[in-house]
Amino acid sequence: MSFQNSGKGMTMKINVNKVVSNIKNLLKGEKKIKVIVAIGMIGIALIFLSTLFEKSDTKKEIVLTDVVSTDTSSYKKQLEKELTQILSKVSGVGEVKVMVTIEGTTEYVYAEELSTNKEENDSEISESYENEIVIIENDGRKEALVKKIVKPQVSGVVIVCQGGDNIVVEEKIYQAVSTALNISTNRICVAALTK
Repeated sequence: MSFQNSGKGMTMKINVNKVVSNIKNLLKGEKKIKVIVAIGMIGIALIFLSTLFEKSDTKKEIVLTDVVSTDTSSYKKQLEKELTQILSKVSGVGEVKVMVTIEGTTEYVYAEELSTNKEENDSEISESYENEIVIIENDGRKEALVKKIVKPQVSGVVIVCQGGDNIVVEEKIYQAVSTALNISTNRICVAALTK
């Protein structure tokens, strides 16, 4: 082993062949078992010490709970119920059945805090960014703070009603559903209810 001073700091050169031959000499004869046991004990001690000196800023895992109990199927049923109620009040519609098809699922967007860490090494400055979800306590439970809920997209609507064979009623239904759900009329199908 030799040390050199390069101006920026001390560097250490290790002669690998000498180290390997020293290890081989230690493993010969009666000392072999003692050396293996000593290496094992040092390894166990290092593992134990590493658990003692864990960083205090390690993140605790918190289960994210859904703050709002609205899921995709209940959202779909709610839309169908509301459309049925409103369309049944349109003149000439009569009895009405509604089926809504949707794409995707309900998404929860959680509030996040951005933290910046700056480190200076010699003449270099490095920055790292970290996002953490904002956690609130609600009745003794920790929950993620919901920033917004993104509802699934309506991909189509089928309406079957008594007045579905009347062109004027059909046009009223197209306009009402298109306006209510903000979808184009080509995603809406209106048909007459069979008797």
